[in-house]
Amino acid sequence: MSRALRPVRIKAKITAVAFFAILLSVGLSSFSIYLYVNPILSRQIVRDNQAIVLKISQQTAYLMEDVVNYAKGIVINDQVQTTLKKMKGMSGYDYYDYNLRLETILKEYSMLRDNVIIDMFVVDSRNKALEINELYGSTLYEDWYDEFRYNAGVNGFSKQHVVSNRANTSQFNVVTYVMNIYDKQNPDTYLGKLLIHLKYDVVVQPMLIDPSIGIRIVSFDKHNHLVYPDNWTEAKDFRRPANNSGSPADDVMLNEGRYYIREPIPPAHWELIGVVSTDKINASMKYINYVLFSITLICFLIMSMLIYPVVSNVTKPLVKLIRGMRQVSKGELDTRIVVKSGDEIEEVSQVFNKMVGDIKSLLEESVRMEQQKRELELKAFMYQINPHFIYNTLNCVIYLARRIDAADIAALTKAFISFLQRTIKNRPEMVSSIEEEIQYIDDYTMILKYRYDDRVEVLWEVEETCKAYAIPRMILYPLVENSIFHGILPSSQKGWIRIRITEQTGKLNVSVTDNGVGIEAQKLEKLQRDMASPSINEDLDHIGIHNVNNRLKLLFGQTAVLQIDSKEQEGTSIFFHIPRETKIS
Repeated sequence: MSRALRPVRIKAKITAVAFFAILLSVGLSSFSIYLYVNPILSRQIVRDNQAIVLKISQQTAYLMEDVVNYAKGIVINDQVQTTLKKMKGMSGYDYYDYNLRLETILKEYSMLRDNVIIDMFVVDSRNKALEINELYGSTLYEDWYDEFRYNAGVNGFSKQHVVSNRANTSQFNVVTYVMNIYDKQNPDTYLGKLLIHLKYDVVVQPMLIDPSIGIRIVSFDKHNHLVYPDNWTEAKDFRRPANNSGSPADDVMLNEGRYYIREPIPPAHWELIGVVSTDKINASMKYINYVLFSITLICFLIMSMLIYPVVSNVTKPLVKLIRGMRQVSKGELDTRIVVKSGDEIEEVSQVFNKMVGDIKSLLEESVRMEQQKRELELKAFMYQINPHFIYNTLNCVIYLARRIDAADIAALTKAFISFLQRTIKNRPEMVSSIEEEIQYIDDYTMILKYRYDDRVEVLWEVEETCKAYAIPRMILYPLVENSIFHGILPSSQKGWIRIRITEQTGKLNVSVTDNGVGIEAQKLEKLQRDMASPSINEDLDHIGIHNVNNRLKLLFGQTAVLQIDSKEQEGTSIFFHIPRETKIS
């Protein structure tokens, strides 16, 4: 079950990595856009609120400028000027009559602006309210009038205060505008002050905005008295931040998580402050955040839809490769994978097919060489004879030869016993020392001397240090035998065989040279072709050379194959190189 799920896990892993990369890239891009856009939008929201504050300031200033201009028209009114001049020094009925005339004039002016003006009255140069019913005279001793009481050079708006109408016991929240009255014919003559009680609710009407839009309005007069709202408890959380630098405050200031937007109201020398909480700005940004999140999600979904087919195209060839590997692991070396993707995966499939083909060839070669090795072992085994029986028989021959005083027969038999003792032990992979091989060849040639009248002489040229090194057992015997029977005996003259063994750079150099009849060029070429063939034909000439060559290839590889140099009627030289083996003690 785990094997069946493995391709799915690979696909899921690649898909997960791809999706994670997409999500990370899209997320980082969206976050970067958010970091870039958020300050811009925040500033835009602040500017929008700044425009609101500016508009409120302009509306309030327009109302106050209208009041100021209206008051200017009253103080230069001829009737008002004449009445104030004549009332100086009057008393009794005349004073009362002119006072009534003045109130009538002011009442008419009040009625023309009754939407904003509650009432108005005049204070003479001695700060006495010119009124008949004494409605407002007592208010002149309140703190809102302190700035104007003894200062004939100050015009302006008072702070918010309460006035009472004793006639109907009603109270009003008002802002009073105070304007000094001078004789227009003699400007240095101070006549008094005009006081206009303005409806507080009307004055601050532009400042009344819905708190849900995210901005709160606070206003202060030039003495830092709260104008709006009229309840300080409501405004205490929006007190103006301190400006300790001594320089004018900035139009927009961020302090303790709030933006303070300042705008002046010049006619009254008031300051209007719009307070915007950063929480409100963040709340206003929610829509933008939702839009960015939606765009991010849509981009992620689109890219996911595009990446999934790509991942599938990558994983399908991988699944083919995995299936092919499983078949090869089961021994199905004829497996081939066909992938036509035009990319590295197709190249991997081609390399895989070549690798499987090479493995198959190597296995076949290994099996073939193992078969040859077993054949050589079998042949060596077939050549073995029961040594106990042979030794007893030959010892009897030696005993009989000594009884009849036949020394040559005894010596020949003794050499033959020594030769057999080394031959019967043979295995293709067994080794012996070079010194033992020398003794073995000497025993063999001694036997042949009795047979062929001493026609063969063996000459040894072996470095003394090489005699203890290991060499494959009986590797020289087939070569010596080949030189005797195919080189020297066919010749009419006595022959010699020179065996040379030297050491050079970690290798043993072995050569067997004779002065026999040599090998014809065509036969030599055929012999070399046959030696290159992996199979052994029992009908071949020089089969001993083939056996030695195959043993060397089996034991040491292609670098140890036999090399033959022969000239007709001059002799033959066979040589090979094998790694120097450990000395045999």
